[in-house]
Amino acid sequence: MENFFDYYELNKSSDDFKSVFRKEQTGKICRFCNHSFPTVSFKNTPHIMPELFGRNNMTSNFECDDCNKKFQKFETDTSTMIQHYVSLLNIKTKKGVPTFQSIKKEEHYSTTLKSINSQPNFNFRTNLSDFEYNEKEKTLTVSFRTKKFSPFSVYKTFLKIGISLLSDKELQENNHYIDFLNLNEPLINGMQVWNSFRYMLKTKYYTTPKADLYKAKQTLIDNEVFPEYVLLICFSNIIFQFFLPISNKNILEYNKQDKLRIEMFPSFLYDDVSKLKAVEIYNLDFAEEKKISITDKVVLLYDKIDRNITKNTSS
Repeated sequence: MENFFDYYELNKSSDDFKSVFRKEQTGKICRFCNHSFPTVSFKNTPHIMPELFGRNNMTSNFECDDCNKKFQKFETDTSTMIQHYVSLLNIKTKKGVPTFQSIKKEEHYSTTLKSINSQPNFNFRTNLSDFEYNEKEKTLTVSFRTKKFSPFSVYKTFLKIGISLLSDKELQENNHYIDFLNLNEPLINGMQVWNSFRYMLKTKYYTTPKADLYKAKQTLIDNEVFPEYVLLICFSNIIFQFFLPISNKNILEYNKQDKLRIEMFPSFLYDDVSKLKAVEIYNLDFAEEKKISITDKVVLLYDKIDRNITKNTSS
């Protein structure tokens, strides 16, 4: 049976960048603005994988302080989108494990989630509809209502990670990626794949976040165009699949009769398949500049429940 690995192979991983940051500023050129020292400074330690996904040592020497500050604004929106995962899974970010606070419903308090002694502590207050308990299936389903974030900012955070994993030669061939990264609003021109996919692993856990960049073995097969670069962002038990814009090679090969083909990464293969009842993949559309809020239902599994919990508990 054909699958993702028949068409793509691993090109570069963020694991290759562990502890490479040099304090010396001379000789550094920013690949995002093409400015060099001393026109721009390189004092801060930039991360290939933003620490909003968890603390890590994957740093680089090709991001100036000005660009680093600009990207932090995009990363704030990305942090808002995933904050409930980070809180729930006790992931330590640059500022520690964050406390999640849901957007407030009318006439209701906000549901909060806080890590206490490395354990998730919920306070639903009057929001009982945010919590569903199924004793037969041994599941707890929690509805997380995120605060508002810009999907386009999340797109640029993911794109920046992908660009960071390209070689100098690959980036020179696709310098339009930098142009897309610096856009102030989405450009609907057929070159950017706005859909991203999220999969939640049930039995595997990434103790350190990572990003893997895959490259198409062939970008054109039987009038089907394969995006040349596909990015996987993995942290905790979450995997995001993101497609870099259509590459220069894709453009040169393209004919009017060709159709774009999106190949899904088989994330479920990392799970214990015997414990899976269904494969659930969430589709995200990043072609939106305006801020939105999403409601994300997360199913938690348990082995047993403490029967001594009182009815008045808030956690």
